[in-house]
Amino acid sequence: MKMTKSMANVLLLITAALWGSSFVVTKIALDANASAGFVNFFRGFLFVILVLIFFYKKIFKMTLKDFKIGLIAGLLNFGGYITQTIGVQYTTPSNNAFISATYVVIIPFLAWAIYQKKLLVKSFVSIAFCLLGLTLLTGILNKGLTINIGDVYSFICALFYAASIVYLSYGARATDVSIVAFMLAVVQTIGGLFFFFFVEEGQLTNINWSVAIVPLLYLGIVCSFVGQTVQVLAQKHTSATSAGLILMLEGVFGSIFSVAFGFESFTIQLVGGGMLITLSIIFMEVDFKQMLVKNKEQYRKQ
Repeated sequence: MKMTKSMANVLLLITAALWGSSFVVTKIALDANASAGFVNFFRGFLFVILVLIFFYKKIFKMTLKDFKIGLIAGLLNFGGYITQTIGVQYTTPSNNAFISATYVVIIPFLAWAIYQKKLLVKSFVSIAFCLLGLTLLTGILNKGLTINIGDVYSFICALFYAASIVYLSYGARATDVSIVAFMLAVVQTIGGLFFFFFVEEGQLTNINWSVAIVPLLYLGIVCSFVGQTVQVLAQKHTSATSAGLILMLEGVFGSIFSVAFGFESFTIQLVGGGMLITLSIIFMEVDFKQMLVKNKEQYRKQ
């Protein structure tokens, strides 16, 4: 069965939900003294093993071209992960969430500049609704946005994420999904291990494994292997702007899971922000020209 844009968008919605759950699970792992670098290494390593188990035949046929495409995708993806991790250490979580998520604004410009994709007016209307929803969701106006080194890292993260989404939507289409997923996993594993040893100085003795092991397994199997493989598959069949807007729901799902597990309280801002972000996606996906043509045809038949 051929993948349609609607099916791809549903898969991206599932990805956003899985990634949203990762906020709570990562928080549990970090509270159990698993460092950010080790979390990235562990989930990446599990990701590598699972991709090899399920797709080893295709991976062993990887060409040099496939390797290069996968490597670029992996570096862009890990660049976003690591700069966001560094950024949140020096700024507030709301600043980090808001600035990192501005990738949704950058995506259409990158797609236009690199792949000559048209800039649609409705894209900017959708992005405006999306940012307004994110503003409510993070409460950034109440807390205030102050610029520091953490905010700079968060903005660099936004650039990486935007480039990653654009590249997966247009630049990596010729390469098999399993190969791209494998390279994402390999780069995340090596990058996480490097960060763990050379930045965090590799401390494992303090980890409470009885608490950390289930969250780590969930991150590796569900969020990385399932989530990122589905993302790579889906992005071959939809636009980068649509993908970016749908993946923005990661923050909404993250807030829902956070409330459900008692990490934060339920607020009207959560409802309002989530509704605006959802509205922005619906607005982006509705084909107004086609609706107008259908209405005219129905009017003529009457």
